[in-house]
Amino acid sequence: MVGLASPIAVDSSYTTAIFGLVGSLIGGSIAGTVSVFVAWQTRKAAEGAWRRDNRREIYDRFLTSAQRLLIACETRQYGHHDEGPDSRPIAERGESDGAETSISSANTNFFETYVVVQTVADAKLVEAARVYAYRLWELKASLDSTSVMGLENFDRVTQLIRIARHDTINKMRAELGLEGGVGPAADYNPFTGTDLEEKYASAERDRPGSAA
Repeated sequence: MVGLASPIAVDSSYTTAIFGLVGSLIGGSIAGTVSVFVAWQTRKAAEGAWRRDNRREIYDRFLTSAQRLLIACETRQYGHHDEGPDSRPIAERGESDGAETSISSANTNFFETYVVVQTVADAKLVEAARVYAYRLWELKASLDSTSVMGLENFDRVTQLIRIARHDTINKMRAELGLEGGVGPAADYNPFTGTDLEEKYASAERDRPGSAA
């Protein structure tokens, strides 16, 4: 005669099975959660690296195109012919000398890049870039007699453009995790410690710290 299994033994085996199943489920859940978290971290790190790399490239293009536009405008304002009795700046003579094409191309390239900066930069950088862009816009407009500033303020606007460039660069550096600013002090002297230090300090002209 076959003996019946003890109720205690049956309950014990069921309990063991249940605990084993629960343990498997918990272990699988933990492993799955860890896998998802690791995948999320990896994806965020990849996105961050992609954003930093692309920002560097875009900011490089933005600063380069802005400088080209500034130089093109200054060339238009102050360029001279090598020959001829009229040595006034090209802008005053109402001539183009090919400068108009250069300004138009530089202006197009700059504002194309400016739009891209607005899509990837933080709010503080966008604000600084906007000031930089609109000052350049005014400088170009002054050459076409459409600026509210007028051509008589050309030099002052170029100074303010350079200040805006330093502010924009500082915002870029902060966004990229770099420490410190790049703008020199108003009394900056590149000849400090040389025999030309005093001569440079006493010169009657604008200082790089505020204009360049």
